[in-house]
Amino acid sequence: MNRARRLARLLRILSAVIAEPGLNPLELAERAGVSERTLRRDLVQLRGLGYEIAYTGGYEVQEKLNLEGRTGHRSLGGVYEQHLELLRKQLPQGLAARVTEEVDSLAPAALASLFATAIERYARAAR
Repeated sequence: MNRARRLARLLRILSAVIAEPGLNPLELAERAGVSERTLRRDLVQLRGLGYEIAYTGGYEVQEKLNLEGRTGHRSLGGVYEQHLELLRKQLPQGLAARVTEEVDSLAPAALASLFATAIERYARAAR
């Protein structure tokens, strides 16, 4: 498997763990489209890259993302920088630059969508 596809899979696993804490190994492996054995190897690699993923009745990121602050390892900016560093380490320079450029162009819309979804969810719950 090429490095770009593996990195994309690692980030999908990370995204699933953040979005749905508590997934068991089978559920997480199914979301990633891999065997449980491959999932375990991928989780070892993510941990080696600095992501604090633990299993306590389900997978979760030990340190919650702090989206309020503007600095720090787990702030929104810190997470962005961590992903950029991961791209630079794992992908050829040209590919990393193209991926970064695309993410930069799509990020504002993605964040707006995330905020809209959260607002709608909490507005429904408040009724």
